[in-house]
Amino acid sequence: MASAAKALVRDHIERRRSERLPVRVTLLVCGRSAGKGSFKEETVTLSINSHGALMALAANVAIGQRLLLMNPQTWDEVEARVSRLAALHDERTQVAVEFAHPAPQFWAIGRQRYEPSPTRDTVSNHVLEA
Repeated sequence: MASAAKALVRDHIERRRSERLPVRVTLLVCGRSAGKGSFKEETVTLSINSHGALMALAANVAIGQRLLLMNPQTWDEVEARVSRLAALHDERTQVAVEFAHPAPQFWAIGRQRYEPSPTRDTVSNHVLEA
């Protein structure tokens, strides 16, 4: 029985479309809770990838439900669909979401713009050529 479970885990891992990174990103999640109307909740991701994220939410969500995620670091928004739910030890639920289209830029990982400053040689060559 244990080997069957290991095979299922291995198959699940092999189906992943992009590498999962254990990165914490603050998000604002907006959606509608059944019977409670709309909600906005700030949370932190447990892991991310180009196709979605894993997070903990206090809001009551359902598999297949559409959510709007906003990254307050960049103000980018992306629509996501709840793909998996799991109970946590507190009042929150572990929620896996997937994006409609891959969106690696949403996470703003390594978004620092590198603009090299001109060196003395570059400036003098440029002046000489002009």
